[in-house]
Amino acid sequence: MERSLGLYVEHDAQGWLTGHPWLAAIVGFLYLWGHVPATVGALVWARLEHPRAFGLARDAFLATQLVVVAGWVAFPTAPPRMLSGGERPSGGLVDLIQSPYAALPSGHVAFAAFVAGVVCSLAAWRWVRGVVALYPVLVTAVVVVTANHFWLDAVAGVGAAASGRGLAVMGRTLAGRFANRLGNVTRSRDEDVGPDPSAPGRRPYPAAPS
Repeated sequence: MERSLGLYVEHDAQGWLTGHPWLAAIVGFLYLWGHVPATVGALVWARLEHPRAFGLARDAFLATQLVVVAGWVAFPTAPPRMLSGGERPSGGLVDLIQSPYAALPSGHVAFAAFVAGVVCSLAAWRWVRGVVALYPVLVTAVVVVTANHFWLDAVAGVGAAASGRGLAVMGRTLAGRFANRLGNVTRSRDEDVGPDPSAPGRRPYPAAPS
């Protein structure tokens, strides 16, 4: 698909990075060690600084993970590094933890978009929102030049994050409506039964005549 669009740029980008070993080392480090701290950090920050918004952030994180895994199961896709006689599945511990055919959508980009969404929606300082908004762009560049993803995988990752947030909002809305209906039913039953004569501060009903 990328070739048909004239946008198959991964090979050239990866070849350029190979010619800069020092930069390749930095980018590889970011790919391996920048992903989890950024995602967990955004959740912890939301919990500490904006506790009322944490529930939605947590649900969006979980829903995004479900969408990403569903994409891997429905469309098993090899990363660019496995093309042209490159790396093949080893069948070892690494492949047991993470399937080698889990490139579409990009989980790294999905959670980078999730982090940007959380911070940009809650941060008070405009410059912070501007910097964090560039984070998914940086992660997209990292996953492409390291031959771990195609750029279409990155686009699908952004879509997964957007779908995860949408599912979280929808789920919380439905849960709120259900809770309201349940509360209305409970209040209605209480009104039908009448006040509890044993409740504190209430006068007991008169005794029935003997």
